[in-house]
Amino acid sequence: MKKQAFENARLLFRGFDYQVIVRAVIDGTSPGKIWVNDVNHPECGFMATTEGWFLAGGPEKDEFNHGLRKLVHDMVLRGDYYSPVNPEFLSELFFHIDTERWISKFDFIFDIRPPLPSHRIHFTCNQVAFDWREKIPEGYRLLSVDSTLDVDALEFPKDIKKWMEYNLEDQKKRGFGKCLVHGNKVVVWINADCASGDECEIGIITTEDYRRRGLGALTAAAAVEGCFSRGYSLVGWHSDDINSGSIGTAQKVGFTKERDYIHYICMFSEAEHFAESGLRHFYNNQFKDALSDFEEAFRIGEVSTWAYVLAGRSCTALGDTKEASKYFISAKLEGWSNWDWLFKNEEMKSRFGAKEWQELVAQLE
Repeated sequence: MKKQAFENARLLFRGFDYQVIVRAVIDGTSPGKIWVNDVNHPECGFMATTEGWFLAGGPEKDEFNHGLRKLVHDMVLRGDYYSPVNPEFLSELFFHIDTERWISKFDFIFDIRPPLPSHRIHFTCNQVAFDWREKIPEGYRLLSVDSTLDVDALEFPKDIKKWMEYNLEDQKKRGFGKCLVHGNKVVVWINADCASGDECEIGIITTEDYRRRGLGALTAAAAVEGCFSRGYSLVGWHSDDINSGSIGTAQKVGFTKERDYIHYICMFSEAEHFAESGLRHFYNNQFKDALSDFEEAFRIGEVSTWAYVLAGRSCTALGDTKEASKYFISAKLEGWSNWDWLFKNEEMKSRFGAKEWQELVAQLE
């Protein structure tokens, strides 16, 4: 019955065909759940997957919209949210819509706080652009994320460990993930996200101390080549449009842009909501609005460390270098250590006096 019900929803979610995970859930090869207004003849639906949520069909069905609103309230206000794999992993509801007509219903469905738009890019690859084998440095090993991988014998940095534990068993079954190991430490992890037909998708994380060395690109190239050897002809990759590192890695491997798209984020934490709003204002060069959002986030509660860095950069752009220094030092106290960009940015330096800049660098180092 479930298999047929999922198949009945295939046409409803056809607007997301570029998202392999949607087809994989309907195929039954990836975990997920679907809510629809009518099991046999669905006209609107909401799909939960390991790669996000998808809202499809017509937004005119009031009964469905009321049910969806309750689901969102249960998730955001009471923590009773559905995850196909690991509920503890969720901190936000990020979802896609197949038609902009749904936006008119956001005020009702997501009345707790407005969803924030996030601009994304979908890349695809059908040929690897370079030979990754000759680029593996001495002392590094490339391992497959499959049934043979002994994770207990490896050391995982905190950021990669979170990715590794999420959906690990499904990734090992798919078998086209890769990880790069330095000594005994995993420094790059490629997720085998999902597959449907002759298409699949991968995701990547490189631990902070090993970035900007080409390690992510060589590991991703090996993973893509592994996908082709398993019979897949097209590999997908998704990235935020402000993530220059991810975009650069994808292009180096041989991925090309297939489309731009937007997804929406509804944060479970009000403080994180303001931090995310500040991030969007910052990248639109609306520094006064960005700083206002960051200050509200700090007032409400705990937020991600990057918010202090962007608050400092916003102050710098507004000419308040004294306040900027306070935020940068707060970021350090919260655990931020990736200062390379800040120290190398000539425009940033020029806004500080020479003595003030040297004092700031000394405190951050």
